[in-house]
Amino acid sequence: MSNAMAAPAAHAARPSRGIAHPHINVRNRHSYPPSLESQNQIQFTDHHSVLNLSQVFRRVTATAAGIDLDHPDPDAVTDGWLRAPTGIFKVHLENNKYLEPFEYSGHKTSALHLIYAFLTYGLQPNDLALDLLKKVVKHKAVRDLMRLFFRMRGNPLDDQDLQLQLKQGYSWDDVVERLFGEKRFAKELQKWARGYFVGLLVPMVAAKETPSSNGTGSRNMTQAALRELCFKRDGHMTVIGRVWNRFWPKDIVPPPRTELWDYGRLKACHIIPFGSPESYILRELLIKFAGDSFIVDMVNNTSNAFMLTNQFHSAFRRFEWSIEAKYMEHEHDGGVIEDNDDPWVYVFRKFCPYLPRALDQHTDGEMVRFGTQDGNIPSPNPQLLNVYTALAKVANASGAAETIDMILRDEQDMKERGLTGRSWGKVGQNYLTRQLERLSTGGTKES
Repeated sequence: MSNAMAAPAAHAARPSRGIAHPHINVRNRHSYPPSLESQNQIQFTDHHSVLNLSQVFRRVTATAAGIDLDHPDPDAVTDGWLRAPTGIFKVHLENNKYLEPFEYSGHKTSALHLIYAFLTYGLQPNDLALDLLKKVVKHKAVRDLMRLFFRMRGNPLDDQDLQLQLKQGYSWDDVVERLFGEKRFAKELQKWARGYFVGLLVPMVAAKETPSSNGTGSRNMTQAALRELCFKRDGHMTVIGRVWNRFWPKDIVPPPRTELWDYGRLKACHIIPFGSPESYILRELLIKFAGDSFIVDMVNNTSNAFMLTNQFHSAFRRFEWSIEAKYMEHEHDGGVIEDNDDPWVYVFRKFCPYLPRALDQHTDGEMVRFGTQDGNIPSPNPQLLNVYTALAKVANASGAAETIDMILRDEQDMKERGLTGRSWGKVGQNYLTRQLERLSTGGTKES
């Protein structure tokens, strides 16, 4: 089975805010969802406007969860993501009268907030909504309710461009009350949310560790080569955190101490986790989330890697920070817009207020640069970065990132203290199930 993740030629990025830069325009180069502002203020002002499938499910889940659809876009607010779960999306785990949170390894996650986040920040929200629709309309009672409330344009079973319009005389409160009154509708939503939580978000965080670059095995040698290529591309200082390689070659002169934030041991870290192509469920859910252009190929490539410390990598894997790629165009004085040689700009995204000190010195939205030493070596692929950043937004908007962090802390405690009756009932079964899956793909370590 091939290793990897994305076709380098595929464009990504759902630009959500511009970067202050003279004579540069931001243009969306892919068919990603419109901004929150357009979704909330244009599509939802008229209860009887024509909506696409993802907008309908966003409205249903937002109404049931008590999310204000006029909430600000965290991308457009200073440090918006640092207060997104509680301040903007108002995630709470008290019993909701429409749909209870689901439980995994002893911790609860709001299914309503998770579905809303997937349909808001997923790169292909209509594909996700169609997948959800197929689950719920298996039941005749749900099909009948959908026909009762909506006029439909398109085939509800295979058309991601399906459009719906709420019929006169009905409100969204009516829709929510009747749909969630059908227990099979609520059960399918909870099952769908839990499936993406367990099959996509948890494996992305609890990923199999990148093999060591030490040793003589083929994987070790591959990682050693990847590490050296990343050093050649970006130099011996991390692009993120400005940490200088403690074991730099003696023929290289380090920059002045004032330009460094720290020293440390560096390793090549994958954006999309090493071993992801070996997991069928993870691979399939990644494609559903990112779209058909997301091709499983070339994980061990500089387009899927950059240098980090272990601490930085751990925070990255837990969705505490990310790098977002934005497509830029230069506008010349004559008003002619031309693509420049490297149209992608990379910006630091901060999702946690408690980052390691060196990481915390970056501001949210700060521009970072790859390839300063050798521009001929491929920089991190924009699609890979934006898929990971979109997942980070989903995890943080829904509160899932904090839940997964608590689950992994419990599992670490279990590994250190041993498998007791208490830890087995709380986390043991799910943890050991993941370990068995890793054994079948040739590894058991976690990042």
